[in-house]
Amino acid sequence: LASGSSSLSGQISDEELQNELSLYNFKLIAIMTGEYESYVSLINSSGEIITLQMNEELSPGIKLIALQPEKAVFEKGIDSYLHINFKNQIKETSDPF
Repeated sequence: LASGSSSLSGQISDEELQNELSLYNFKLIAIMTGEYESYVSLINSSGEIITLQMNEELSPGIKLIALQPEKAVFEKGIDSYLHINFKNQIKETSDPF
């Protein structure tokens, strides 16, 4: 078992970790906010960069809903949110902010 990928690895299902588009397989590298559009850039272990616009989905059901200077917030379901920051910490919470 490979460890050290995340401090939450005990709580993350194998299915989640094997999903190529799982947020847990990305690192936050950029947040760009503009007057009309806002974007977030994520990078995976292969070096592939994905840039999402606000309200776009990373994968089915994982939608970018908020950006703050230090983190991006994804909606995962009803009352379920994922916060990712530049320290590669991902927190699952029932609070979007």
